[in-house]
Amino acid sequence: MGSPVLVSIFDRSDRLVFANTAFRRSYGIDDGSYPTWTEMLRRNFANAHGASIVADDFEKWLASATSRRGKTSFRAFEADLTDGSWLWMTEGLGANGSMLCVAVDITALAASDRHLRHERDLAQRASQTDELTGLANRRFMMALLEAELAKSEPLALAILDIDHFKSINDDFGHLVGDSVLIDFANRARACVRRSDAFGRIGGEEFLLVMPGGDAKQAMEILERIRADLAQTPCVVGDICVSYTFSAGVVSNAALQGGSALLKRADDACYRAKTGGRNRTVSASA
Repeated sequence: MGSPVLVSIFDRSDRLVFANTAFRRSYGIDDGSYPTWTEMLRRNFANAHGASIVADDFEKWLASATSRRGKTSFRAFEADLTDGSWLWMTEGLGANGSMLCVAVDITALAASDRHLRHERDLAQRASQTDELTGLANRRFMMALLEAELAKSEPLALAILDIDHFKSINDDFGHLVGDSVLIDFANRARACVRRSDAFGRIGGEEFLLVMPGGDAKQAMEILERIRADLAQTPCVVGDICVSYTFSAGVVSNAALQGGSALLKRADDACYRAKTGGRNRTVSASA
């Protein structure tokens, strides 16, 4: 008899809505419990049961994993569990934003083959991830943008730039500056939709890509981030840093190319900077 197939479905908010017995057993989820994906992983890490998570900084690991989840309509990858078993897992997005996850046990494959594939997957993830924040990096974001534009469907994007970041580094040092970047990455990531892609594309500059979105939706997300920053500063030891960001937004209703869209968003961000900072400027595509 073959190994059981693990099946689960997460809704567009990334909350579990269905899981068969094999999935619940493997990931330590009680019957009647329907955690979000991040809640499940936090429990797995805390209890050392379920997903095998080896990380000195769990939050950074989680940010990296979240930055890749649900950003393409389908992906397949290997995952290992704390009991030593290995899974071949597929994730597929439905039209309503739900995600179907199906996994099969591949532990019986030669260990050398699994190791080579695992090392390949790790190298690929590293090449797509910003080391400091755990977000998607510029290479991944540019490739994703081109892939989304190739679908010839509307989307919105925004360039976000932290205000007076050089002064933060000069006044408090680069350690605090790095902490501000990480703080901003975590806050922004918590505000975007699962179908959105958010990454760091250089220095204090970030990119938001919203497949199927428009400028109004992008601006609503940016204002949620802005409101969060206004409520609580970034705390590093005994240092409190209050900071803001400027942004430029553009929608692709006219189905323009990536370079043209990025330039329009960058120009809009520049106008936000010169217009007083801590604001968002929308450019019509």
